[in-house]
Amino acid sequence: MLAINYARDTSNTPRREYGRNEASRVTEILLHNSQVSLHPVLLPMIAQLSRDSRWLTLVNPPADLSRELLNQAGAVTGHILSLHSRDGKHEPLKLCQQALSAGTSHTVITWCESGRTTPLHQLDLAATQGGAQAILVRH
Repeated sequence: MLAINYARDTSNTPRREYGRNEASRVTEILLHNSQVSLHPVLLPMIAQLSRDSRWLTLVNPPADLSRELLNQAGAVTGHILSLHSRDGKHEPLKLCQQALSAGTSHTVITWCESGRTTPLHQLDLAATQGGAQAILVRH
């Protein structure tokens, strides 16, 4: 089952100084069944997002999301930066936060475990700082 959560965790969210109707820059996609592939949903989105002049950054993408598969989906792979935290030295959400705040990416898509607590307000602030958006894919 696939669930997309557009709600924000506001329990520890600091008040923003700009308009109250400002939308969050963080979207979560929750995958409740590891047998379901998100490729039919994500590949067209990645292909479209890769056409921007700034980087589309993928943090910890699944191993089966290959360059060949991205090319077949019509993605501009020269505009896609892939970061991996599999060495255990970097947390995926920390890499996401750094990529968002750097301002070189327009979108950062991060794959992370669903059991982890995510400081959404910190990611939202980093996205605002870098003029980017974040998509968290929880599995």
